Amino acid sequence: MAGEINEYLETKRDLTSDFNEAKLQVFRLNNSWERFSNAIRSGNLIGVKGANWELDDVHGELSHDEELKDESREGEERYSHKIKKLNDLIAENKDSDDKLYMILRMKARILRRLQDEAGKGSKRSSDDEDDIDT
Repeated sequence: MAGEINEYLETKRDLTSDFNEAKLQVFRLNNSWERFSNAIRSGNLIGVKGANWELDDVHGELSHDEELKDESREGEERYSHKIKKLNDLIAENKDSDDKLYMILRMKARILRRLQDEAGKGSKRSSDDEDDIDT
């Protein structure tokens, strides 16, 4: 009996830890997106604390999810390929604010899509779910 209780408590602790880390990651992502939004609105596109800096922070938070999603994708469809290509464009166009702005917006859309696919973004519901969360 004591062994079963200890096993139950151990499992519950592990699940709680996983849940807490997931929740904290969503908070960190939200904070990074907010800083990105502030930076791009103020025209701070690259450099320390600039919009690209904040997108790189989002990318870092989602890097494991990127690896998992890329396993089922080929070549140019991989998130890692798309982000690398956009980072190359950022480096090539760092002297053109108009082009940089558009590239950064594209990079943000790609990262948002990754975040959503990883289940850490917009809430999605299926038809067979009950209305518990609403």
